[in-house]
Amino acid sequence: MRIDVRDILKTSGLSKTVDLELTPGSCGIDGPESGCEFSEAFLVRAELCNIKGIIRVKGIVRTGYSTYCARCLKPVYIPLEQEFDDEYAPFGALGPVSAEDADVYEYSDKEVDVGVAVRDAILLNLPIRHLCGEGCLSLCQVCGKDLNEGGCGCVQTGADARLAPLNAYFRQL
Repeated sequence: MRIDVRDILKTSGLSKTVDLELTPGSCGIDGPESGCEFSEAFLVRAELCNIKGIIRVKGIVRTGYSTYCARCLKPVYIPLEQEFDDEYAPFGALGPVSAEDADVYEYSDKEVDVGVAVRDAILLNLPIRHLCGEGCLSLCQVCGKDLNEGGCGCVQTGADARLAPLNAYFRQL
């Protein structure tokens, strides 16, 4: 989502606040790479401030997403509220230093694309694993029953068969 910043570029220190409703696709989050399904809009409130031609964008994004518990595979809905604080330099103003190396975004045509900052704020702060609850008991390794719903009566061996050679090695010591 591109925001016109001509009005605040006139004088250093000027700022403006914007409220946006972005779709996951407009931010580049529309594929399975995140491991989550973002079905809600991203509600963004951002303040853009001109600091001698550098646009500082500070804001918060609110949304929610669906995924699966890493232990029991139940569907899980997780609300998300993430802050972001990024800077945008005019295109080419960094000289030989790339925008990646300078840790800033670039803008051109007097428009700032906040969708990039929103995407990065969300994807870089997603947890690696999602759980339906801290006390999730997982699935039975023998029959696959959800142990959160009660015991299954299977005999648990206690040791992973794949680790048997390692266990034998330590018994020799």
